[in-house]
Amino acid sequence: MKKYDAIVVGAGHNGLANAAFLAKAGMDVLCIEKNDYIGGAAVSRELYQDWKYSNCSYVCSLLRPEIYRNLDYAGNGNIRQALDIYIPNNRISEELPLVVYIHGGGWQRGSKNYAGRGMPYLRTGRYIFASINYRLLDQANILEMIYDCKAAIRYLKSNAKKYGIDKNKIGVWGTSAGGHLSAMIGLTSSSKALEGDIGNYDKENGSVTCAVNAFGPSNFLTQFKKFEGVFEESRRFKSFFNSDMEIVKITSPINHADESCIPFFIYHGGNDKTVLINESENLYSKLKVSGAKEIYFQRITDGPHSVRHERITQQMLNFFDKYLHNNMSVIVDDSEFSLK
Repeated sequence: MKKYDAIVVGAGHNGLANAAFLAKAGMDVLCIEKNDYIGGAAVSRELYQDWKYSNCSYVCSLLRPEIYRNLDYAGNGNIRQALDIYIPNNRISEELPLVVYIHGGGWQRGSKNYAGRGMPYLRTGRYIFASINYRLLDQANILEMIYDCKAAIRYLKSNAKKYGIDKNKIGVWGTSAGGHLSAMIGLTSSSKALEGDIGNYDKENGSVTCAVNAFGPSNFLTQFKKFEGVFEESRRFKSFFNSDMEIVKITSPINHADESCIPFFIYHGGNDKTVLINESENLYSKLKVSGAKEIYFQRITDGPHSVRHERITQQMLNFFDKYLHNNMSVIVDDSEFSLK
């Protein structure tokens, strides 16, 4: 009987690729397949004469979410105050935790249409995903944007049963300006003063279970120091904060960092020139000093602004699994790493 260095079971795309790499490395490889064809979901087959279909079509149908678009959480028809909900077809239960994404764009641009970021969560079947719009600087100041985001959370809670959402298991995640807004939601969950009065769902509040802040500013006084001129005389002070220093203070996440903080995950690139990494370092330090417990900070040594990496995605999945599925055995590895 012939002996092999490796036997690969399954001649689909991944099996063939692994067998090829092993053979290329000099190993004697046997690849076995139960079907009378190879390629798995990566091939098209002719079931009837002149009629072909892709094996992958069935797999893709399992991944395609049920989508509810442009849901008006403020009740006024403003598309900037709307959200989308994505429900996986392979959901593991009738009621699922929710991950809410808040887009970036310097509070001046961007939209909820960055839904591709939700695919890692939808593919698992363990989460419903929502992506929200909020009014930008041409319609609102930064405090009012926080009110919008909390109104969206209240809408989602109020309609949780309709969409199969566990309203007691909601995580929020934002990038850049959205990271700032996510941090504000996470750090002010118990603050009635920052709820605002937008929408018709005041029986709920804008609190969440856990939050992720991706490279968002934490202190506007330090974030805008790099711009020339006196801050109080700058365009940003006028347009972002209505020339009100109290709004600057109340909308800076670092001023809300204390021991009552919910589970909180921060990640930031060390080579970020748009929002310097010390914005995240200072927030993390204050949270730790204040006695906050479930706090994570992942530094990507050479990461730029808007850094993305599969390692970050995996740790965020671990984070949400830990706190939204109560899987306390999951390890959230926030150790520093390099993109190189």
